[in-house]
Amino acid sequence: MKEEILKVSDGYELSLAIYESKNPKGVFMIMHGMEEHKGRYDYVASELAKNGYNVVVSDMRGHGKNAPVQGFFARKKGYQRLIDDYVELSEHIKSLYNDLPLYVFAHSMGTITLRALLRTHSFDFKKAVLSGYPNYNGAIPVAIFLAKFISIFKGKDGHSKMLDNLSTGSFNKKIKDPKTPVDWLSYNKENVQEYINDPLSGIPFTISGYRDLFTLMKLMNKKGSYKGINTCLPIYCISGEDDPCTGGEKGRNASIDKLRGQGFSMVQVKTYPKMRHEILKEKEKDVVISDIIKFIES
Repeated sequence: MKEEILKVSDGYELSLAIYESKNPKGVFMIMHGMEEHKGRYDYVASELAKNGYNVVVSDMRGHGKNAPVQGFFARKKGYQRLIDDYVELSEHIKSLYNDLPLYVFAHSMGTITLRALLRTHSFDFKKAVLSGYPNYNGAIPVAIFLAKFISIFKGKDGHSKMLDNLSTGSFNKKIKDPKTPVDWLSYNKENVQEYINDPLSGIPFTISGYRDLFTLMKLMNKKGSYKGINTCLPIYCISGEDDPCTGGEKGRNASIDKLRGQGFSMVQVKTYPKMRHEILKEKEKDVVISDIIKFIES
């Protein structure tokens, strides 16, 4: 693995980790979730490299050790900056490996950003994998209004317990007898403890960060905004059966129906029993990685 800095068009420096295979068949762009960082994908990236794929993982802006402010994206339209970052990153990856097909793997908030990105750039990728995909919530317009209102008093880079609760605060309530505030992440207790001990994970977003997150959710769900898409883009939606972030069976079905309704005709689904949100951190993670590779090579 080697590290690299990619300076994007607004001057922000994205921190990249690059894993290369000896005889690559393709290249993956990995989009991580909220309140984590690229280092948490070292295992899956290494496994993909062993199986013949180059992998590029970037710290999402506002995340990782090089972020100027954790959970803050930009003074204006941070949601668009997040989308643009991945457009520029995909272009950079293609410049490095222009003879290889580009696949994208996204997790959690990464899937929200990817779905907003696919409205205009679905032809950029050969296949897409969505892991732990959050469902749209009808209260999103209210959440955006609240974030705007609270920022008047606390500033865009301030923090709000109310917004914390609106975002991830309810997930642990769906776990029976939780031992920590983040048991909803996985059944794997070692992973939960590693997340708690990680100084770069679990840092709440700023107020504007939440507003950008809620706006991305609004965009991914926006009717009529998916135009000129690649209707034949193969999409693989994977999640844990006990993942509260996806909204349970009802939420998962709503997400899949929305993708198909937006024109994507090749959507496959797999739901893993006895797994929660971070299926790549459960003890059976190798099964999930194997399924991802099978999807890519099918």
